[in-house]
Amino acid sequence: MTKPDFTQMTRQELKAYIRQHPTDDEAIRELFIKRRSPDAKIYPFPYNMTKEELTDIFRPKNTN
Repeated sequence: MTKPDFTQMTRQELKAYIRQHPTDDEAIRELFIKRRSPDAKIYPFPYNMTKEELTDIFRPKNTN
């Protein structure tokens, strides 16, 4: 079986494909890594962060 060309698929088509093939790492990588918005906020891995940094990320925005 030949895999589809993920670069030619729309985002919606790629999501549908991943729903049908949830273990296809190549498709998942295309959707979540290669097509990530350049403006998306990037967080470091949690094990590189202090407890205070993690608390700030997960603190609800409406608390003072």
